Formats: sequence, structure tokens, C-alpha cells
Amino acid sequence: MILVDVLVVSDKYDFTTDFICIELEKREMNYLRLNRDEFHQYKIHLDTRNFDIHITISGREYIVTKEYLKSIYYRAPIFLRGTEKSIEDQLYSEQWMAFVRNLLIFEEVTWINNPEKTYKAENKIVQLKYAKKTGFNIPHTIVTNTSPALSKDNYVVKSLDTAFFHIEENEGFIYSNIFEKDKIQKANLEWAPVTIQDYVFPKIDIRVTVIEDDVFATSITSNGRGVKNDWRKAKDEVAFKTFSLPKDIENKCIRLVKELDLKFGAIDLLKTEDGNFIFLEVNPTGEWAWLVHTTGQTIPQSITDKLVNF
Repeated sequence: MILVDVLVVSDKYDFTTDFICIELEKREMNYLRLNRDEFHQYKIHLDTRNFDIHITISGREYIVTKEYLKSIYYRAPIFLRGTEKSIEDQLYSEQWMAFVRNLLIFEEVTWINNPEKTYKAENKIVQLKYAKKTGFNIPHTIVTNTSPALSKDNYVVKSLDTAFFHIEENEGFIYSNIFEKDKIQKANLEWAPVTIQDYVFPKIDIRVTVIEDDVFATSITSNGRGVKNDWRKAKDEVAFKTFSLPKDIENKCIRLVKELDLKFGAIDLLKTEDGNFIFLEVNPTGEWAWLVHTTGQTIPQSITDKLVNF
């Protein structure tokens, strides 16, 4: 019977979480990783007489109790995206997601990140409001399902929420795209709102990973220049390099994550030709493993420090 100090909630193939588990093992912590796509392989029992959770995995029994649990690393989106293949799949996803949300009974532990706070922070318009409040420059943004009045030649068009689709046996993902204003105005937008933002170029994309007061910034370029379109479309052709942020921008990043009641946030900024920084979005469950591989940034060590320093 193992009393759990650190609970990790993720997915089986989330290699980003693997970094955290490796660090926890190095520090000889009693941790338990629960993968949302493997819940059916676990035996889980919760009783409200004490609100302890008993979990049996491969014959080994773990106990998650408020007397011993110190932190929870939660790396999963809150919103259910895409469509499941069957009623059974839908039931599985919905009910186990409800179980995960109810881990909020452990209110006093350190969460990275608390799913209640993640739910709020995943909303793009909310992010822009908080970023503006924090003092960031933000791009002029319209969310609409009508033909908007536009004055500039080109705009960035993106989905209001991350858009995943199941197309037969494949998964689809919508990137940000650049469109001329005429095409936007002629498009049929009635069925769903879209986000339309001012197009900024020349620029350099900056990814800022914030873990409480630790900040890791990375520039994203191609042949030493900024990427014109969404850099994720050409991820194999871009270079990632550790970047030194101005102190005031670094402080704004820290403050924004704190204002959203998060411990972790992956912030996307644009650095313009004249040296200004523009906020695009913050992802409370953002990927960072690729930064460890490409820049050697000690992000997993920083996150683990927060989880184990009770």
C-alpha cells in the first residue's frame, strides 16, 4: 500500500509528462500517474466517509488522501474537443472527466494547474482581457459570425477555441491563417464565430514558459528571420533559441499567470521590428517538451521543484 505524495494526471502518450515523472523518480518521490485513456484498467474506489481514493493498478494499491497528498500535476485540457466514435466512448470520456474534475476535493494541495482555473484561462477572449489589464499590448481583435467592416489588407483568422476534428481514422487541426480582407468579407461565417486579428509582420515569435517566478523565453525563427505564417505549419524548418526578455515584459508574463490563478502558463508573444512585444495567447496546458529537446531549458526541473517543495 503506497501513500501518494504527488498525483500526476495526463495521458498515456503525453511525452511532456514523462519528463516530470523522470524527475519525480530521481527525487524518490511517491508519485502516481493516472492516464485518462487508461482509467478502465484501474480499480478506483472513493468513499465519502473520509474522501480517500483507493486505486489499484497492476496489483499494486495506492491511497490518495488529504493527510499525505501534497501536490497534483494536471496536464490536460478541460474542454472535451472533437467527437467520439460511439456512445460508449462518449460516456467514458464524460464520466471520467467528471471524476478528474472532482479531484478538486483536494483543495489545499499545490496544483499545476488547478482545473477550475484552467477552465477559465483556456478562454481566448478572457486571456486578452487579462493581458490588457496586465499592461500588454494586444492585437485588435474581432470575434464575429457576420461580415465585418475591415480596413487593412490582411488579417489573421483563427478559431475561437482550439479546433480538433475526427475525420474517419484521422485527426484534423486548424492553424491560424492569413486572409485578405475581401475573402473574409465574402466568406459565409453564419454557422460559427471566428476570431479576426490584425496581422503583424515583420515579427519574431516568442514562446514564454512561466512556472510561478521562473521564466523561460524562446525565439522562433526561420533562416534568422521571423516566420510569416503560423510557425507550427513549418515546425521542422524553424530554429528555437533561448531568448532574453526585457525585465518589464518578463514581469508582465509572471503577473499575467498569477492574475489567472495559474502556476504554469505557456505564453505566445510577437516581437515587432521596433522592439515592442504583443501578447497573443496563454495556454495553461501548453506543450514544452520540444523546448527541452531544442534549447536544453530546465523546465521539468522547475515544475518538479514546485511539486516537491511542500
